[in-house]
Amino acid sequence: MVLQLEPLARKVADLLEPHIERLGFELVNIEFRRSTRNSLLRLLVDRPEGGITLNDLERLSPILGDLLDVYDPVDGRYTLEVSSPGINRPLARLKDFEAYRGQRVRIRTHRPRDGRRNFEGVLVEVRADGIAVEEEARHQRHAFAFNEIQGANYEHKFD
Repeated sequence: MVLQLEPLARKVADLLEPHIERLGFELVNIEFRRSTRNSLLRLLVDRPEGGITLNDLERLSPILGDLLDVYDPVDGRYTLEVSSPGINRPLARLKDFEAYRGQRVRIRTHRPRDGRRNFEGVLVEVRADGIAVEEEARHQRHAFAFNEIQGANYEHKFD
């Protein structure tokens, strides 16, 4: 992944990604939200060609849960959620950004730039080290290195 995962998410990705791929799916992203009572580990999974079904998720969930029980990478109690990436799919890998070139995206930066951290526009350029987004409303082009980006999503526009 070109976007940096937190250490626990990286560890879970390294453990589970080969198993997920062997089953014919792809790991899109991992979210971990720590809580004092019960943390949440969310795995976003899809088919490489897109279109994961509820039956696929129901089949994957116990398999991935068993693997997490064996590897035990998460301290404490947590809830496992295996989900589709949804319509506003997260973009984390270089191939995700390349696939959505020319599409509307939302970028969140780690640090404010020009007083803001959220940018929305058309993904106009994808390089090995970063991307560029064109904001139509402001007629501005913004270039971002991947290490500046906290999160990125495809933004579906309903007409």
